[in-house]
Amino acid sequence: MNNWTAQAVPLKRQKFCHACSCLVLFISLPSLTSGTELKSIAAITEDRNLRILERRSRGGMTTLYAYLTNCTEATVTLTMTLVNASASRQLPLVIDSKGRSSFELVTVRRSDPQSSWSYRYQYYWRPGRRGAVVTNSFAYSLPYQSGNYTVVQADFGSFSHQQGSGSEHAIDWAMPVGTTICAARGGTVVAIRQDSAVGGEDPKYKNAYNYVIIRHDDGTFSEYIHLKKNGVVVLLGQKVRTGEHLGFSGNTGFTSRPHLHFAVFQTVDGQTRRTIPVRFKTQTGEIESLKEGLTY
Repeated sequence: MNNWTAQAVPLKRQKFCHACSCLVLFISLPSLTSGTELKSIAAITEDRNLRILERRSRGGMTTLYAYLTNCTEATVTLTMTLVNASASRQLPLVIDSKGRSSFELVTVRRSDPQSSWSYRYQYYWRPGRRGAVVTNSFAYSLPYQSGNYTVVQADFGSFSHQQGSGSEHAIDWAMPVGTTICAARGGTVVAIRQDSAVGGEDPKYKNAYNYVIIRHDDGTFSEYIHLKKNGVVVLLGQKVRTGEHLGFSGNTGFTSRPHLHFAVFQTVDGQTRRTIPVRFKTQTGEIESLKEGLTY
C-alpha cells in the first residue's frame, strides 16, 4: 500500500470486495504549510462516488470531509495514527452520510506548536446506511420484465458468494447483455454508476462494475450489478415502483459471463455488510428461494 504526503496524487492501489465498494486509503502528512485550502487527496480508481477532501488551516489544524457524487447513502470507517496531534472525534470513527452529499469526518489539531506533527489515516467505505437487523419477509419480484433466466450462482455460491464475501445471499442470473432490468421492490435510488466498459474473471476487475442501488422503506438496500456501460435509466434520488425499468444488464466488473447480480443488504460499517436471504414471486406464482442451476 502506498503512503502519500499532503501533496499526493490519486492513490493507485485499493481494495474492493466483490459487488460492493470497499475502499482503503493511507495518507501520511508532514508539518503543514500555511494558508487554507480545500483539495482532493484521493480519486478512488474508476469508481469516484466517494472522495475525501482536506481543509488545512494556519496554525496546525486539518479537517477531513467525505464528498459523494452519484451516491446519497454511504458509510465510512476511518482510523488514524497521530504524532503530536489529537482528533476531534473518538477513533476509529464509523459515520453515515444520511443522505448528505458532503459531511465532516474529523478535525486534527497539532498538540505542541513548537514541535513537528503528522498523521496517517486509513479509510474504507461502502454504499448504504447502517440499520437494525431486519428479517426479510418481503416477497420480491423477479428483476426482469420477461423471459426465463438460469440462476448461475445462489446463496453461498462457490465463485464469489462464499462465506465472508459480503455477497453470501446474492443471486446471479445468466442473461444476454442489454436485457431490461427492473426493480424487484420499490424504493429510492441512492447510488448509480454507469461509466465502466470493462470486465472479466480476473480479480483486477472487482472495482469495475456498473450498478444501481435502491433504499427500501424498512432500511434495507438492494443492488443491481454488472450493468452495461451507460446502461442506467434512472436518476439519483428517483423513487421507483416494483417493476419499473432501472437499466440494462451487462458484463462489467468481476464476471465470468454476462449476468445480473442482485442482493439485499444492510451496511454494518465501511468494511462490512450483511446480505439478507430473499424469496421471489416466480412466474409460476410461487414464492420461493431460488436455486442454483434452475431457470425462472
